[in-house]
Amino acid sequence: MKQSPLHALHSRRAGKMSEVSGWMLPVQFADPADEHHAVRAAAGLFDVSFLGRIELSGKGAEAVLQQFFTRNLAALTEGSAKYGLLCSKAGLILDNVLVFKLPPDMPGKRFIVTTNAVSTDKVLELFRKHAGTDTRVSDLTTELAQFALQGPKSDAVLEAAAGAHFKKIKPKQARTVTLKEVSVIASRTGLTGERGYELFPPADQAAIIWNACLEAGKPFGLLPCGMTCRDTLRLEAGYAMYGNDIDETRSPVEAGLMAIVNLNIDFLGKAAIAKRKAEGAKDMLVGFELMDKGLPKSGAPIFSESREIGIATSAVHSPHRRKDIGLGYVTTRYAQSGQEIEIEVKDREIAARIVQLPFYKRK
Repeated sequence: MKQSPLHALHSRRAGKMSEVSGWMLPVQFADPADEHHAVRAAAGLFDVSFLGRIELSGKGAEAVLQQFFTRNLAALTEGSAKYGLLCSKAGLILDNVLVFKLPPDMPGKRFIVTTNAVSTDKVLELFRKHAGTDTRVSDLTTELAQFALQGPKSDAVLEAAAGAHFKKIKPKQARTVTLKEVSVIASRTGLTGERGYELFPPADQAAIIWNACLEAGKPFGLLPCGMTCRDTLRLEAGYAMYGNDIDETRSPVEAGLMAIVNLNIDFLGKAAIAKRKAEGAKDMLVGFELMDKGLPKSGAPIFSESREIGIATSAVHSPHRRKDIGLGYVTTRYAQSGQEIEIEVKDREIAARIVQLPFYKRK
């Protein structure tokens, strides 16, 4: 079982710990609904050190990464980030990742790729297999911690933690900031649907940064948040989770992720994705709202007039909508907003309807 650099701290303070993707993580610190509302109204702090952090450096780093990445790395300026996919030659999704081109004050052709926990080893092996002598691939997962500071008051929290020298960071920008005399990579990224930051401190100083953010956030209503809250936030925001909603059996076409695929550049899966787009997807990833209480399990059948038309992939209770919501794949002809469906929950079929994504959008 893998552990975050803050495992000892979480074990003392978290309300519940559990295994997630091979890591022992805090599921909740207090009531997950309170944590959720704190992120929507104020700020929340997540330990997401279970995500992989892979560095590619050297003259060939960009070329190695571009073989699989679905967006144009040549347009990525120093100190910025892009969300995209890593795809196979068959056009199937290997992972959804954030790629950071490190800031000018950290010179060299250096990229950090943040992967999902279930994909880190696979992606690391992929990069190493294709790296030449001019590219170095390093696993930084145990060297760097990763926190997500999210919510409308995250700017104020980070400014209070960093002091008067802090300058706001624009969306998808990344640069180094000093917190408690520790140099930390900070980026305006995150998957909660709120404005916020991700922080990358050295693992051996992670507790200093975590406690500094918690202390700075007290006047603003910041709460430490666990994995339950993270899942409700990402699903409300309509973000697909790798291993649940997308995997190596799906392409960006049926997953509704063509907005982060650039078919004007060359990468291994380009031809296969273009072909599938031209042919049209047989099924599509959609959002649904349940009309009665009940959370379907991943893989639960979806029906329309007693005909099986798809499967559910994720479901949670939405604190924002006060309803049970989820994602799933349905036959394309049924993938319209307002379509009435039924989903199997504990050997009974619960009425639901397909709704437009996202379930929540920040004003």
